[in-house]
Amino acid sequence: MRAIIFAGGPGIDPGRVADIASSCDLVLAADSGANVAAACGIVPDRIVGDMDSIDPETRAFMESKNVPFEVYPSEKDMTDTEICVKDLPEDAEITIVCSFYGRPDHALSIMMLAIREHAEGRDITLTDGVNDFIPMCGPDEISISGLQEPESLIISLIPFTEVKGVTTEGLYYKLEDSDLTPGSSYSISNRVGKDSDSFRIAVKHGNMGVMIVPGN
Repeated sequence: MRAIIFAGGPGIDPGRVADIASSCDLVLAADSGANVAAACGIVPDRIVGDMDSIDPETRAFMESKNVPFEVYPSEKDMTDTEICVKDLPEDAEITIVCSFYGRPDHALSIMMLAIREHAEGRDITLTDGVNDFIPMCGPDEISISGLQEPESLIISLIPFTEVKGVTTEGLYYKLEDSDLTPGSSYSISNRVGKDSDSFRIAVKHGNMGVMIVPGN
């Protein structure tokens, strides 16, 4: 099952996000994520959270569409987004639509959530429709192909723990069984190799995120 969770925030590209949602079997909105879903022309299957940041107009619209609301108290131990993730089957392929330009604590929290959930076996990625974040927890491997305008993309490997045995194929700056340290900028701002529209990354041990962003 493919599922998408709208987590909300500014700077989200409605066009690409709507395309992703159209291919999903289940659409959830985490509170104000319903605002983003509405802006994308998407009616979610369920809205989850304490409902402290959903716009009144969005709520009225969703109620008119008979969208179920799963309401939680505002004082709770998980964010609305994490509640949505926990509601999904363990074998679900999850895309979380979130902002990388809004509150930095929320952005970092969702990145760490994605890494933890991926370490536990979940297939999960983050996007705002412009930038993509893919968690990797060794031993792990990803292959990305069919990139549009690959020469304009920047690929950064961001270690969240000590990372061992990173090998890349198809990137301009190659890594071969390399180790990465949190806080080092060594693996920031790589690019796809010339005349290629794909790349592969493998890691033996440790947790890191692969960030794919448009360049200048």
